[in-house]
Amino acid sequence: MSGAEAFTPGEVRLGDRVLWQEVAYQVVAFNGAGVLLLADGARVPVEVLYSALVSAPGFAVVDGEGRPVPATPLPALLDSPSKAERKEARRWHRHMVELDTGLLPGSSVPRSGYDPSETTLAQRYACKAQELAAAGIEVSAKTLESMRLRWKRANENPLVFVERRGRSGGHRTDPRVIEVMREVVMSHSRGSDVDGKAIFEEVLDVIEERYPKELADPDVRKRLLPARASFYRRMADTGLAEHLAATTRRRARRASKPARPYRPSHVFRPGQVVQIDTSPLKVKALGDDASVISAELTSAIDVASRSNCAVMIVPVVTGEGPPGKRVGGRATRAYDLTLLLAQCFAPLTWRSDWDVLALASNSALPLEELRAADERFARAVAARPVIHPRTVIIDQGSPYLSQHFEDVCDMLGISIEYARKDTPTDKPLKERFFRSIGNRFSQHIPGWTGTGFARRGLGIEKGPLYPINVLQEMAEQWVALDYQQTPHKGLRSPFTPGLSLSPNEMYAQLMPLAGYRPRPITAEEAHKLRIPAYVKITDIGITIENRTYQSSDWRMRMLMDQRSGLAEHNDRFEARYNPYHPEVAHLYDHVYTQEWVEVEFVHRRLLTHRWTQDHWEQGTAAVVENGGRRDDQLAIVKAIRAFHRTLRKGPSKTQKAASKVPFQGLEVASEPAAPMDPYAGVSVDVDAVSAYPSLPVAGRESPQPPPPDDSTEPSAPETE
Repeated sequence: MSGAEAFTPGEVRLGDRVLWQEVAYQVVAFNGAGVLLLADGARVPVEVLYSALVSAPGFAVVDGEGRPVPATPLPALLDSPSKAERKEARRWHRHMVELDTGLLPGSSVPRSGYDPSETTLAQRYACKAQELAAAGIEVSAKTLESMRLRWKRANENPLVFVERRGRSGGHRTDPRVIEVMREVVMSHSRGSDVDGKAIFEEVLDVIEERYPKELADPDVRKRLLPARASFYRRMADTGLAEHLAATTRRRARRASKPARPYRPSHVFRPGQVVQIDTSPLKVKALGDDASVISAELTSAIDVASRSNCAVMIVPVVTGEGPPGKRVGGRATRAYDLTLLLAQCFAPLTWRSDWDVLALASNSALPLEELRAADERFARAVAARPVIHPRTVIIDQGSPYLSQHFEDVCDMLGISIEYARKDTPTDKPLKERFFRSIGNRFSQHIPGWTGTGFARRGLGIEKGPLYPINVLQEMAEQWVALDYQQTPHKGLRSPFTPGLSLSPNEMYAQLMPLAGYRPRPITAEEAHKLRIPAYVKITDIGITIENRTYQSSDWRMRMLMDQRSGLAEHNDRFEARYNPYHPEVAHLYDHVYTQEWVEVEFVHRRLLTHRWTQDHWEQGTAAVVENGGRRDDQLAIVKAIRAFHRTLRKGPSKTQKAASKVPFQGLEVASEPAAPMDPYAGVSVDVDAVSAYPSLPVAGRESPQPPPPDDSTEPSAPETE
């Protein structure tokens, strides 16, 4: 080996002697991805791929006597450097190799200013310093000399340069102490303020608990347990003292930021990463009972094109009762999130009362290409692209952690990534979208509550308000008309670098590169979107959410004494229901036809108005409050009818006109099931079929002609 007694794993240099296929060679040249090897006494070198050389069985770097040279072990503190640190170490390693040998790794010709036959080390240091300064890296020739000597002392191990990052702002204090100080200070970011003395005592306790073995050494103990004066100096140097003195709101906001450097999502295809989040809409609305309620907005933003894949507004109602036992309340649920995902797979229908500029044909979307790939774009659709999510980034709220939401994502082929708790910067596009919808949509709607309670207007509840259904349509029109067609400063294309693009224009740039294939929700998948319930079939039907469902289908009777085969659910049968349309449910036939059987609520005919699961819960609460039973379905139905009768009396002084149609979620666009052909597979010769004689039906006999007259002479006309 060229003057060294050890080598770095994966690094073979020019002039090294290697053992390959049990033959000793000398590395004479590098040629791109290949390396030229020359055996002892041979005249023609052998060329082999570098990756094949170092990965071959029995490969080793040998010394002059043919003994394998041991690999250089990694430094103790650098066992697991990050990918960025390894990349930087390799970059400095290339510079050090050129300073030491005059050749860059993989090159056989020295560059100008680095030829060892014409320059000295001092001249190469000066040349390298000028080269790095031109690239924006200020390093003196003296520093380069110190780095090269340290690199040589580490047996030319490139990971020695990672150690330069370890003591940022901590001076000579052990980096482990600085890390403990940061952890302790950040743990108080959302609590009441404490002084430096309490932090110092807590830091000492953490160090004593975390490093008991190291503290047994007196020298290490002196480094790990800082003096009080050194502790306060390090608190000031690292900025932790300033953070500790800030207000609670500012400390919490700083603690929610991810560790630097920030790493935003970089994607190149629509739907590759989609961010989903829920936030208050800050607009008052009308509830189903004409009361004033709040609303929540949930939307999905595509990272690649910044397009809004879907948007959904749901009512927010505070329930009555103690915490944990409240009834009648509601907000965004797991089923609302599944409806949001379903909307991502279908075009947004354009309404006739919308602006014509919201049509896809009047936007920058590549409509001709979309029509050729998906026949649904031949209809009147809004200017919002169809983007199928592949990966969704969500927070850790209870609706997102539900098993039903995970099952739906698995069915649709969507992977889930959870953002960290209290870390809004993990979903920065969603946070920016909430600001955009507040500035460009919500503040122009009656019922706008402002950016905070202190800035809320007076008498908002007494002004004109919209029901949730109307707000949903208005938000969808705003997305297609304004958001999707407004240039975004963060959207740039390499084909038009000086032009800010709108989300639709960015989608038009990316769609030809990634392609588009329709992926509609099938009828079977539409069933899987509904909430599951595992039921037992009895002679009275099935029970879902304290409601009895029956069907006249023959399969309902045949399945009564059967087992479903679902051992994990005690052989119960799978049923699905829509909480926004609970008048019908669907039972799966696991035994005979493997199809869904539609079942109806037994008291469906008594509820002539539209009702939802929320109305059923309100009716149940009213019955229980009056001393009734929770399983008295007829009493609950009467309570729901009484609730609807109160709406027909007209609004009171504190109420507005009630919504005619209660909020019932969004419709799922699914492929209609093909009608079954009863004559499929039957071949009939029409010419060989004879007519079947008809039989007389009582009361519907065919009229008979009058009997013929026996007289041959016509009767004379009557005369007066």
